[in-house]
Amino acid sequence: MKHFILFVIRLLMYLPGKVTSCGGLYFRWNLLVNQCYAALISHRFASAKDLCVLGKPVMIRGGQNIHLGKSVTLGKDCRLETTSNYHGQSFSPVLTIGDHAVVQTLCHIGCINRVEIGRFVTIAERTLVIDHHHGDTSLQETQLPPRERKLVSRGPIIIGDCVAIGENCIIMPGVTIGEHSQIGGGSVVTHDIPPYSVAVGNPARVIKTIRR
Repeated sequence: MKHFILFVIRLLMYLPGKVTSCGGLYFRWNLLVNQCYAALISHRFASAKDLCVLGKPVMIRGGQNIHLGKSVTLGKDCRLETTSNYHGQSFSPVLTIGDHAVVQTLCHIGCINRVEIGRFVTIAERTLVIDHHHGDTSLQETQLPPRERKLVSRGPIIIGDCVAIGENCIIMPGVTIGEHSQIGGGSVVTHDIPPYSVAVGNPARVIKTIRR
């Protein structure tokens, strides 16, 4: 039944472009289809209210550990995943995205520990937010194929309210980004960023403090 519903949604997305050249009509039709798809996947999360999607698919794994606030927006091909069990390891992951946050196209958020994304946060395209990695730097671990290494978390990721994260960023484990901060595109955040900061680079460093 689920596959049939997804087929119908794909068909609805395909037909308007073939039967009309009216951009306004296509936009409204596409909006309706996205609303239907959002309603279809909302039940896969522990909580989600007024979910908005910008296209399909949205890839979800371990949705029972993912809590979405009100009016969260998810872009096409974004990937949200929590892992509770992996090669004999057990975890208690919690992934929370606050009210009115936007996670854009092709973003990947992975969690075995805790990832908290605040209200009104914007995460631009192709950004990675992940609180773990495969293995450590010991000789024993590096001799194993990467997929066979244990998952290791060096701490939760906390992103405060009203943070703006640019395209192609990487937010590493154990990092807190303070509220109202801005992270420039292409940055790799390896350490805490204070509130009201502008940070750029690899590794990201604060280049400006926004005065209050």
